[in-house]
This record gives sequence, structure tokens and C-alpha cells, in this order.
Amino acid sequence: MNEETIKSMKSNVVEILYTYACPFWKETAKTINQIKKELNLTITVKKTKITNEEQAKQHGFLGSPTVRINGVDIDPTAAPVKQPIG
Repeated sequence: MNEETIKSMKSNVVEILYTYACPFWKETAKTINQIKKELNLTITVKKTKITNEEQAKQHGFLGSPTVRINGVDIDPTAAPVKQPIG
């Protein structure tokens, strides 16, 4: 995560969307929690497990893991798609 992303996390909701098969979501959550602790941030970390295509569509899920701060994907290349991954 870059410095701008970390600054935007202050007093916000960070959501991790992931699938069961994703090998990276736990490390992502660990990194976010380390940053939270090191910078003494007041943030809520929400984990959302995507289990089917319906949920993928509902959440606009692009891939696992997806990290959003206040609903905005931290990946600057992420764009809404008609057929989310599910």
C-alpha cells in the first residue's frame, strides 16, 4: 500500500472481499491490521467472503482479494465490470 492509501484509511472502513480459494486474503488482512496498529488508526476492518456468483455481482467483486476504503477500491486500475468474478 502506498502512503496516500494509508493516509486515507484514518477513521474509515476498510473492507476485504475474498473467496475461499484465495491464498492472499489472510496476508492482506494481516498487513492492514499491522498498519492499523503501527499508525494507531481508528478503522473498522470488515471481511466479506464471496461464496457465489450472486454475491459477486451484488458486491461488484472484481477479484480476490479486493480491498476497499469507504467503498472505493484501492487498486487504481479497478473499474466496474459487467461480469464480476464469482
